Amino acid sequence: MVYVALACRCAVGVVFLASLSGKLRSRPAFRAFVSWLAALPVPLVGRQPRAAAAVTAAAEALIVILVALPWTVRPGLALAAVVLAVFTTGTWLAVARGTDAPCQCFGVSASPLGRQHVVRDALLGAVAVAGAAAAGPGGARPGGALLSLGAGLVAAMFAVFFDDLATLFTGANQAAPGARVQ
Repeated sequence: MVYVALACRCAVGVVFLASLSGKLRSRPAFRAFVSWLAALPVPLVGRQPRAAAAVTAAAEALIVILVALPWTVRPGLALAAVVLAVFTTGTWLAVARGTDAPCQCFGVSASPLGRQHVVRDALLGAVAVAGAAAAGPGGARPGGALLSLGAGLVAAMFAVFFDDLATLFTGANQAAPGARVQ
């Protein structure tokens, strides 16, 4: 179980680190995130988008720190599961209310929020829950630890580059044949 926990810990930590860096890479990036939150048709966010953005960034930073430290893995993954449940619910509400806002979970994206983002967030929540359940005392051998970290990193990259992969495999957002690409 130590290897499952390590893979989940790596995946969750990298996903939240990527998300946090997308929001905090610059002042304009954070302002864009605040504006995006304000435009979402989600009641609690719309009233205080700056506060919601600050709480989101703080929670993401705390998760990254907690999952990185061996003695706080379980609380970090539990917090990640709660935050991801909030993200899943918020995304579902926004999609159900017909938003066409692009996903800004990891920075600027052209892909509008959709059911696939709800599923992505729910799956990440399941990864966090599985990691918290598997976390506990026990040592890992170096080879197994490397494989677990590699698996976690691959899973995180699928989550972070989800929109790009979906576009690649579905052909969405491609220019029409004969159209000029600028």
